[in-house]
Amino acid sequence: MNNDLHYSTAVDLQRNSIGRLQYLSWGEFTGTVDIAVASGQSWEIVFYQGQIVWSLDLVQPNRLWQRLLSTHCGAVGLADLVEAANCQAWNGLEQRRKTSWYYQGALSLMELMKIDSSQITAMLTTAAQETIFDLLQYGQGQKLSFRSQSEIFANRPPILVNTEEVISQAESAWADWDKQKLANISPNKTPVIRHPVQLYRQTTPIIYQNLVQVITGKRTLREIAVEIDEDLLLLTRSLTRYIQTGIVELIELPDLKVPKIAKKVLPDRPDKLFSNPTPRSLPTKVKLVICIDDSPQVCELMRSIVTDAGYRFIAIQDSTQALPRLLENKPDLIFLDLVMPKVNGYEVCGQIGRISSLAKTPIVILTSKDGLLDRLRSKVVGASEFVCKPITKEAIDSALDKYIGSLVSE
Repeated sequence: MNNDLHYSTAVDLQRNSIGRLQYLSWGEFTGTVDIAVASGQSWEIVFYQGQIVWSLDLVQPNRLWQRLLSTHCGAVGLADLVEAANCQAWNGLEQRRKTSWYYQGALSLMELMKIDSSQITAMLTTAAQETIFDLLQYGQGQKLSFRSQSEIFANRPPILVNTEEVISQAESAWADWDKQKLANISPNKTPVIRHPVQLYRQTTPIIYQNLVQVITGKRTLREIAVEIDEDLLLLTRSLTRYIQTGIVELIELPDLKVPKIAKKVLPDRPDKLFSNPTPRSLPTKVKLVICIDDSPQVCELMRSIVTDAGYRFIAIQDSTQALPRLLENKPDLIFLDLVMPKVNGYEVCGQIGRISSLAKTPIVILTSKDGLLDRLRSKVVGASEFVCKPITKEAIDSALDKYIGSLVSE
């Protein structure tokens, strides 16, 4: 298939998807449309007289609503939505759907005066825009299956979304996304740093720190954009180069589990329940390793091993400058040569131990001496471990893992 034909087919599939939704809108359809693709993604759109009551990503509905609440309702979260939905059943649909509790919860929150109608409208509009955006993206190369089912509403839903408007908004968002060559990147995917050393080498320390803080492997691109209050398009475009080179990989995350609330009206909710995790403090900097050794060759070898492991590195070849440099930089781990001119490793180690801000910093001795007396003396002056020269990558990596472990400081 040539590129023009492939593009034409993709466009036809997308137009077919939008055309179906427009047809339902023009025909004032009342009921539910279930949409799916062979890869497993599926959506639900509920209409009332051609207008959208709600739309839902059926693979990650809880993530969707947690994000909608965070974006439009501040401190109100998924647990509040579930609790509100349990307050009373929504009798809008004659045959109640399992997913209607999200809409019911939003209406109940409005009745409880925790949110207002404009916030519900904003959430439902965002959800509808995202659903149609996703249909356009998946419709590039996959056939979407539509299954519509007429349903009866006992009364008119109090909040509705204009179908034509959200289609237009979603098409505009997709056009911008496609123009930036992001068509194959789903905003529902989660970025994970696969090669931190390469990332560190290709960025500045500040940019690296920011990326490590943001890319935790626990949030989708859409969730990250909300978390850091950044435009989704700009965020994704800034990560493209790392995604294309494999430094950052996009993966699928499972949905959040429903918070544990006394079951009253929610039908067939999952047994495994989600409790909101306590936010942890974000890492602040990449850990620093300092090597004090008068040999330029040893320092360069250590630099290669340590930076390949993802840590920052400083070499100090003049032992008389060791203490001021250590005080200035506050390393997380020190590698120290035992035999050096002017001030030897024993003296430096003893001096470090007498400084309160450095006293707990692990010190690994590097030396060609391997006698019992040398090991004992090193322990007496405060060394944590003894590594023999010639040094090996395995020995240094083992020491890094043992004494500092993680890549960043908390």
